Amino acid sequence: MQVEVRCNVCGSSDFTDVNGRKAVLCANCGSYERTRLMKMYIESLGLPPESRVLHLAPERGLSEWLRETFSDYVPADYDLERYSHIPGIRKVDLCQRDYELPGKFDLILHSHVIEHLPCSYAVVLIRLHKMLNPDGHHLFSIPIYGASYEESLAPLSHEEATRRFGQFDHVRRFSPRDIGQTIGSVFDIPTEYRLKERFPAERLRAAAIPENAWDEYTGHSVFSLRPADLLV
Repeated sequence: MQVEVRCNVCGSSDFTDVNGRKAVLCANCGSYERTRLMKMYIESLGLPPESRVLHLAPERGLSEWLRETFSDYVPADYDLERYSHIPGIRKVDLCQRDYELPGKFDLILHSHVIEHLPCSYAVVLIRLHKMLNPDGHHLFSIPIYGASYEESLAPLSHEEATRRFGQFDHVRRFSPRDIGQTIGSVFDIPTEYRLKERFPAERLRAAAIPENAWDEYTGHSVFSLRPADLLV
């Protein structure tokens, strides 16, 4: 049976190609595969509308939906000019100790943020995780590809950074082969990523989630963690 493919963030059926991947970017709201999957995870949590939500590097379409869904929505990023189109954007430097975000959150989410940070990714993830309420949720995705984890905090040319990490402003990339020794050293994560155990195949196809991301850790994968999953 043919499945009608629509963006589950905005409802558009218009998708464009990105970096050789066919029909993956929503032409209307700009959602990527990981963005649409993140929304599916958030919906599955069943959070009440009064939940307090921290959204880092807020994607436009997902940000609009979160703002409409939750009454206490906090968008934040280091580059305020880049996100000037997001109402109420707050400045946060994740490499500094004081985020100026008092209180705890019921949901913290970020997608492909960690690879940009010129500091310890583990420390950042731990700090964010400790900002959760006791029943909170921490959702994030990161670039996962290649034979092994790689990082460089030394100054690199744009060409060298792009060659090693896929983008000029990235300082690290993660690998599916050693994800247990990187993210898995900070959090209790499944040894294997099995997306179909959480969502029906028809729903994944309808949101244009590629099948090669269903049964292994990829850059589309969403880590869904609770406070007790912190190992340190």
